[in-house]
Amino acid sequence: MARTALLPSSGHVLPGGRLEITVAEAKYIRMVKESLASSSGFTICMINEADENQEVKKIPAIATLVNIVDFNALEGGLLGITVEGSKKIRLIDIHIDYDGLLIGEYKPYIQWHSLPISRLTQCLSDKLKLFYSTMPEIGALYSAPKYNDISWICQRWIEILPLEVQYKQLLITQESPKLTIRFLLKLLDTEYHDDE
Repeated sequence: MARTALLPSSGHVLPGGRLEITVAEAKYIRMVKESLASSSGFTICMINEADENQEVKKIPAIATLVNIVDFNALEGGLLGITVEGSKKIRLIDIHIDYDGLLIGEYKPYIQWHSLPISRLTQCLSDKLKLFYSTMPEIGALYSAPKYNDISWICQRWIEILPLEVQYKQLLITQESPKLTIRFLLKLLDTEYHDDE
């Protein structure tokens, strides 16, 4: 079974998504160094902001393998990294390493295939563009956004919406973005008809 270092985070990332992280703790600096040295990446696990001090107990099963796409040294010995999600995985077991770093054993999980935008879902793409224009620090992470791929768009919405992790997990465990599309159309107050 494959193994990966785990970073529980209240900043969420899914395949195709990007996230900036400031790394301070020694165990995570080691994780980043080993990830860069081996080009193996690591895993970001979804947690709610209130659960950041209860790492092991609150880690849900579905997590995202990520690769480091940029990094730089910050003041005070901190490290700033930008990661990109590569694929969803299912955590099977978690161990605590000698310095407190969490190591997970995992299996691959269902990935969402690229799907074209339809007349019905065009509004979700348009509203994401609008969101990124109002939050340029997030939009700037994407040099080639996939606004014509509804799977990509749905995953970006799941990342940024302030939902409890249990609801995000419910959406990402689906075999396709269909449930997320329905949820987003209703949430964003868009006319929606099941028969379309």
